Amino acid sequence: MDDELEVDPYREAMEKVIGVLTPLRQHRHASAERAQHRAQRELEAMQRQLIETQDAYVQERQKQHDLRHTLAEENLHKSMELSEVERWHEKERQMLDRLAFIQQDVNQQREQIDAQRQFLEQARQTAKAQLRAVEKLACMSETLNED
Repeated sequence: MDDELEVDPYREAMEKVIGVLTPLRQHRHASAERAQHRAQRELEAMQRQLIETQDAYVQERQKQHDLRHTLAEENLHKSMELSEVERWHEKERQMLDRLAFIQQDVNQQREQIDAQRQFLEQARQTAKAQLRAVEKLACMSETLNED
């Protein structure tokens, strides 16, 4: 009868600690899961934007090719004044600058996507670690309840 009245103070302390830590760890796990999902959505949006930018580059390049071809045909076998040649040259330079700008944007987006992939992997690892912490507390609680 005295055994029933005696409560193991270590067990009671452990149960209290587990009771306090469990909701905290569950909250951290849920937060880590949300961060992982946000990172995944951001990566997907970045990838869609990259595809759009790459498509814009291809379209711009084709447009410039067509324009060059048209200008060449219009001015074939014509004598041109120096000012006309300079205007044509300036237009060519602007078109090449536009392509270079779009290509630079593509490269920057690729770098950002690589960084986002790394961030997503870190978020996955964090969520996984938080889940393990919750599972450990559940195992400890189960072990205490079995005794």
